[in-house]
Amino acid sequence: MARGVVAMEEGLADSASGRRSVAVLARGFDILRAFQPGGGALGNQELSHATGIPKATVSRLTHTLAELGYLRHLKAEGKYELTEAILALGYAVLSNIVVRQVAHDPMMELALQHEVSVGLASRDRLNLIFVDVCRSRLLSTLHLEVGSRVPMPTTAVGRAFLAGVPDDERTFYFERFEERFGRDDWAELRPLVEDGIAQVHDRGFCYVEDEWLKGMRAVATPLVATDRSAVMSMMCGAPAFRVDRDKLENELGPRLSHLCSGLAPSLR
Repeated sequence: MARGVVAMEEGLADSASGRRSVAVLARGFDILRAFQPGGGALGNQELSHATGIPKATVSRLTHTLAELGYLRHLKAEGKYELTEAILALGYAVLSNIVVRQVAHDPMMELALQHEVSVGLASRDRLNLIFVDVCRSRLLSTLHLEVGSRVPMPTTAVGRAFLAGVPDDERTFYFERFEERFGRDDWAELRPLVEDGIAQVHDRGFCYVEDEWLKGMRAVATPLVATDRSAVMSMMCGAPAFRVDRDKLENELGPRLSHLCSGLAPSLR
């Protein structure tokens, strides 16, 4: 599964023209993905820096995406922003995620009852992207929204996802992490990732504190389809002053694991 996605992103196809077409398509998506929630408009130079695509190519892509209605050119600023047309694509995806619809009410109940954030996430390359987030109004310091991306190897929700995928796919991700972080940094990070995976296998969830965000604690568990054809993950977390480790590990972690076991038949 992961290999197929990355192969497409790298522009692999059966012919030279096919390779070029796929590469252009992948770069167009890279441009759209560079816009972050709350990040505002971006110019061609900023997009080039964010994506690694040459500025001249970025200029052609942004012009085309604007003509297609997915970007809006702010002439006064010389920048681009996403248009509402993107919402149609996103809404179509969210509305068709059956497990999201089934999970929302119990996630909200858990969030309000314990004053925590509860999020359901899916893979986005080497990150996790949240497709639903429920939280207490008291949590103003954990800024997770639908569409927020978090790194896979340094978060509880990411490590839970890695625990849920097949061994060969996990090996593939580990190879990509080494490329991204470098051999030495990955050598330090890998034991922490493996410990999180071992926690999931041992007790159904993993615990992470102070890695992705200082002062934040979270537990997470994989959500694996009954036929193992799909994997997502769910997290529950809050600032350290809001929830203690004992509650997360002895109450919320097991409850989260139980919830995801019940949701498995809804994932496809």
